[in-house]
Amino acid sequence: MIYIYQILGILLIPLIIINIKKRIKIGKEDKLRHKERYGITQIKKEFSKKIIWIHTASVGEFKSADFFIKNYSKKYTILLTTTTVSAAEYASKKYGNLIIHQFAPLDIVLWVDKFLNFWKPSMVVWIESDLWPTTLNSLKKRNIKSILVNVRMSPKSFKRWNKFPFLYKKLLDSFSEIFAQSKIDQNRIIKLTNRKVNFIGNLKFFSTLENIQENNNKNNETKLITLMFASTHENEEKIILPIIKELLIKNSNLRFIIAPRHPERAFAICKLCESFNLSASLESSSSQNKSNIIIIDSFGILKKYFLVSDIVFLGGSLSDHGGHNPIEPAVCNCIILTGSKIFNWQNIFEDMIKSQACIIIGSTKELKIELNNLINDKEKRKKMKNNAYLFAQKQFIDTKVLNRTINNYLES
Repeated sequence: MIYIYQILGILLIPLIIINIKKRIKIGKEDKLRHKERYGITQIKKEFSKKIIWIHTASVGEFKSADFFIKNYSKKYTILLTTTTVSAAEYASKKYGNLIIHQFAPLDIVLWVDKFLNFWKPSMVVWIESDLWPTTLNSLKKRNIKSILVNVRMSPKSFKRWNKFPFLYKKLLDSFSEIFAQSKIDQNRIIKLTNRKVNFIGNLKFFSTLENIQENNNKNNETKLITLMFASTHENEEKIILPIIKELLIKNSNLRFIIAPRHPERAFAICKLCESFNLSASLESSSSQNKSNIIIIDSFGILKKYFLVSDIVFLGGSLSDHGGHNPIEPAVCNCIILTGSKIFNWQNIFEDMIKSQACIIIGSTKELKIELNNLINDKEKRKKMKNNAYLFAQKQFIDTKVLNRTINNYLES
């Protein structure tokens, strides 16, 4: 089956190249570096250290990469690949000279081989998903040790893969070790693959929990209450903005922050605010202090605004996107609210509910009521913040097995 897939890929090369050119025109591919997608690098120098290749599909997986970059960048060369332009920009900004960034080659055997022939990685760390059959097959054929980390299996994905478990098993057979981010994920993957799967906790919490003490400094609220709508998706703002308008009519001590999941939408959201007669400014604008609403228009600064927010509503949960990770705002001592469509983070939210560490909203009306209650009840705000913070402190991460596995592979 893999050979049919590879032959189809080769036959589609002309169409793929045309598509890449189209994507360059709309800013979805880097004009100066698009050849990296064909496995061609502009880097000429050779590397004396062994190379660890870390693949993360997008910005969302970078928090999991922190663990590897912090622990292994001094002794080894870290090659970090991504598939999106925004992720490339974020990698450069966040890690600088600690890594070498490349765009991942598209899953065509000629391009994958070209990439592997140049870089010759000693081991590969694949984060979460984005599983490419040709790439994984090539790693296995070359006997390059590969591990899959922070993998999760949502109920939706489990139902889909359960129809063709042999395909999922075939993909995962390329990995020497698999590390799941929760017990539920671990059990689902074992059911599909009938192989050993380790549980170490969610690596996205690694960098967050390392700095947990420094973030518990919001002891005294100011008179101004800050509400943040984080990682919102398209159409969610249309639900949120009427609520913001109503809250501002009733309360003069409120400030709002909207951080869209895709910051390139920030300008459009500003225009949408205008249609509701709401004053909004981009975060990068010098006029932000004059507006009731700040729109975040760049990556990598969510934590800065979590630290000044009292209440955080996590987007992707009113629309069918599965919600977003609540741990970072919880660590930053924020009250956590989310919609009900949270299948990507169901396990965590269920545990948070048991600890009274978050509020799950079932409707727009309910969201309005809960926000009003929190705005008007200082003691409830204090209690919910503390519960969220304490929950974040208890998150379990055990990296001993992971460290041992990596060291064994690299030293053998």
